[in-house]
Formats: sequence, structure tokens, C-alpha cells
Amino acid sequence: MKRSMPFSSRVLEDSIHLDRIRRIKMTLYLVQVAMLMVLGFVVVIIMGGAQIHPSFYLPLDAFAAVLVLILLVICLESFFFRVMEIRFARSSSARHLMAKNSIRRALVVAVISAVVTMVLMTPPILSALQDATTQTEALTRDSEVAFWSTDPLALQQRIEIEASAPKTVEVYIVDAEDYEQYNGSLTQMYLLKLNKDNYVVTGQDEGGGAVTIAIPDADHRQFRLVLNDLENPGTIATVVIVKTLSSYFTGIIALLILVLTIANVAWMVYLMPIERKYSKGSIYK
Repeated sequence: MKRSMPFSSRVLEDSIHLDRIRRIKMTLYLVQVAMLMVLGFVVVIIMGGAQIHPSFYLPLDAFAAVLVLILLVICLESFFFRVMEIRFARSSSARHLMAKNSIRRALVVAVISAVVTMVLMTPPILSALQDATTQTEALTRDSEVAFWSTDPLALQQRIEIEASAPKTVEVYIVDAEDYEQYNGSLTQMYLLKLNKDNYVVTGQDEGGGAVTIAIPDADHRQFRLVLNDLENPGTIATVVIVKTLSSYFTGIIALLILVLTIANVAWMVYLMPIERKYSKGSIYK
């Protein structure tokens, strides 16, 4: 007949298992932090083209996607390790406390990630953010309106320009280097304009309206707006530079945070019966 293991021996063995689980968990976390640093270097410096000169540029949008992915992996791993810790805990009170603390932590994470997901995936909220960050400028023949395709951290990108004028004019988007090279010559700006088809702004006095001009897609590039008012000299055009969040935030990052929300809600549902089971004999309430 097989003899049962003495209680003291079982407690000692469970303690050894717990220590081993926690060491493995910390080792994995350290490895993943190192992976994050390496991937961050690759994504930001090598692939993202980060630079200090001639203008500071540190693209954090792609790095944010990697960061959220690593956090999601760590979160899922923590679920597994918590199950193991509950299994080898020394008492019902310890199991109850572990489950209870995990539910609270999962609730906080689920609420925060749900709010962030709602902000990133709700069109009215995104439209409000977009409207709040638009840049309006008065454009004349002698004025200099310059802008970057993205901000220095790549959190926002300029996607289009809405141009309007009382009389018919032409608005060109040109590369800042070309503008400097040819000193803003209208003839050269016409030939080098990036908006090849959509550059005529029909005057409001002539029944026209605002014209939407798409900004060329670029990582971090400076553009200039040039006004050709030869047809109606002295006309002032109004240009609205429309900004939006980086597509990383409204795409992959929003999706990953949604998965994080669902995972934490499912984790709470899984833990609730465990917490109730061990609460009966627990000294913690």
C-alpha cells in the first residue's frame, strides 16, 4: 500500500515549486525586457530612420506597437504563472488572496485598456482630436508656410490640406529642399509641385469652394506651400493643414489593446469561482 506524503514534506515541496516558478517568471520578464530594448533599437533607429541632424526625429509609433505587443505577451504569461502559484500555494488563505489580487489587477487593466481602445477606435472621438489639432494659415505669394509630414515623435501625421480663396489661385505643395534650391521660383515650383492634378483653387466669388489636397506620404519630410496668384494678384488663400494620429495607433495598437481588454475580462471570469472557492477557509476578507 502506497503511503501518503507527510504534510510537512508536501509543504516543503510546494514551497520549492513556488520559488522555482517565480525564478522562471522573473527570468522570462528580464529576457522580454531585453528583447524590447533590442526591437526598439531596430524599429526606431534602423528601420524608422531616427536622426538628430538636420532635424530631430524619433519615431515612437512603431515602437509603441512593439511595446504593447510585449506587454500583451507578458500579461498572458502572468496568467499562466498565477495559475501555477495558486496551485502550489501553501494554504487556502494564500490561494484566495492571490486570486483576489489578480482579479483587482485585471479589472484595473481591463478598464484602462477599454478606455484607450474606445478612444482609438471610435470615429467621433478621433474626429474631435483631429479637429483640435488642425493648423490654419493665411497663404500669400510672399508668405512662407512650411510643415513636416509627421511630428518629431511620429505620433501624428499630416494627411491633407484644405485650401480656399475668394478668387481663383493655384496652391502647390513642394519639397522644402527644392524650394530652397530654386528660391521659390514660380516656374520651377509649378514644375516640381507634388500635387500634380489637384492644385487649382476656384475662387469663392466665382462659385468655388474648398479644395482638398492630399499630402504625400513620407516618414519625416518638410514641405512648403506656394501660392500662385498671377491670375488674381494679391489674393490671400486660407489653408487648413489636417493632422491625424499615426496609423499605428488607430490600427495595430488599437487591435492589440482590444485583445488585452478581452484577455483580462476572460481572466477575471476564470478567477471568480476560484476566489469564491477558497474564500470560505480564508483569513482574508
